[in-house]
Amino acid sequence: MYNRFVKSILRKTLPVFIIIFWVLMMGLLVKQELIDERKTAAYKPFLSKDKLLSDQWKGIYFNDSPVGFVHTSIEPYTFEKGGSGYRILNDTRMNFMLLRQRSRVWFEAEVFVDEGYRLRTFDFSLSSGVHEMGVSGKVIAGGFMEVEIDSQGKISKKRIELPQDEGVVVASIVSPFHSFGELKVGKHYSIKVFNPFTLELESLSLDVTGKEKTTHKGEEVESFIVKSDYRGLEQTSWVSPDGEIIREETGMGWVLLNEDADIVSRMRESSSGKDIELAELVSVPSNVELRKGVKYIRVIMDGVGEGFDLESRRQKIVERKGTSKVIEINSDSADIEEALSLPVDGMREFLEPTDFIQSQDDDIRALAASIVGREKNTLLAAQKINQWLFKNIYKVPVVSIPSAIDVLKTREGDCNEHTVLFAALARAAGIPAKVNVGLVYTDGRFYYHAWPGVYVGQWVEMDPTFGQDIADASHIKLLEGDISRQLDIVKLLSKIKLEVIEQR
Repeated sequence: MYNRFVKSILRKTLPVFIIIFWVLMMGLLVKQELIDERKTAAYKPFLSKDKLLSDQWKGIYFNDSPVGFVHTSIEPYTFEKGGSGYRILNDTRMNFMLLRQRSRVWFEAEVFVDEGYRLRTFDFSLSSGVHEMGVSGKVIAGGFMEVEIDSQGKISKKRIELPQDEGVVVASIVSPFHSFGELKVGKHYSIKVFNPFTLELESLSLDVTGKEKTTHKGEEVESFIVKSDYRGLEQTSWVSPDGEIIREETGMGWVLLNEDADIVSRMRESSSGKDIELAELVSVPSNVELRKGVKYIRVIMDGVGEGFDLESRRQKIVERKGTSKVIEINSDSADIEEALSLPVDGMREFLEPTDFIQSQDDDIRALAASIVGREKNTLLAAQKINQWLFKNIYKVPVVSIPSAIDVLKTREGDCNEHTVLFAALARAAGIPAKVNVGLVYTDGRFYYHAWPGVYVGQWVEMDPTFGQDIADASHIKLLEGDISRQLDIVKLLSKIKLEVIEQR
């Protein structure tokens, strides 16, 4: 069973990389400004004077293996109510073998902008097998964006406030560099990116660091080197003088190459059988083998800076050695006699629904009531939910944006799917719940993992993926929060060094 969990945990990290990868390449840019040492200017003076008309194909590679393609086109468009602008279409498909299982991921985007490149509407979708998610939106009066999230046919709405200074702009979904006009070494660009899957405005910085010759379609091309930083994740792009991206590298094994349209047929032929090994990319090796159900470990951890949730009731930093931290982690504990009774007062933040923890949904509320029944003890009620998930959600790796409604309908998933549905059911039952993200030990390595915590008079951590009513000491927490925070873990996976110095 644990081998199955290893594969599930390993596979689950892929969507996080894909999401970041896609935001970096095809992000919806919603406020653009050029920054130098003396002034900050609005985006309009720096837009290219040429119309954004394009049709581009890019091959996606992981560790030199072809895994998919990106097709983006920009065409003129006349709006029904008058005015003209552009229609931007993006089709991203990935098809590969991962741990002997076929994975297919399909992104689609349709964006409409006016002649000034200001956003009017957008429609994004992510599909992977039976798992589907859609996000659409439009800019409305008053400086807001109305967003609709479609999860298994159920619609939720959200209103997002936008920057007021210059309205909303979409730089090219092919590449922002078309919109910056002439690139110059030493220039720094700061962009706000709308991430359609976290529904947040996020910062992306770009620095033109130099020039060098690179090979493009058999010819040597003088190109600018552009370094980008998105939430601590770095990427390098080679850009032609006219703004065309020739090559993009994430530093995590992902590469995009500007290629011809026949990339589709070549990808279909070459991405059908080769297995992709992600173990070293998405995990941290352990120097010792941990016992199953370990109650206590003491570790030296390096590579984790500020802003992470390294301390809790069961996890303490006991010593600092330069950049390293000595951390003690205990198996969690709880006393049934001291647990609160339902419903729990206060703790509003951990009882309210979110975009992906839809505890207000009628089906989720009905299931929570059915599972908990007449139980009033918060700890026992949470354990009932935990065991229901362990027994009723099929342990299968999926590529998805975890949504409680989606998991309830498909009844399958791994750590993120188990955790978001647990949180939704617990909140629907009146038990405060949150999402923990970090590492868990399995078969000689610490892998990315998510598991819930519930407040029963004190915070208690459980693991519905592993069926643990009390999380053991192999769970090392790094963050609390939904997917918008979980993306921050990706930048750590290649930097963390971990040494277990004691266990019992």
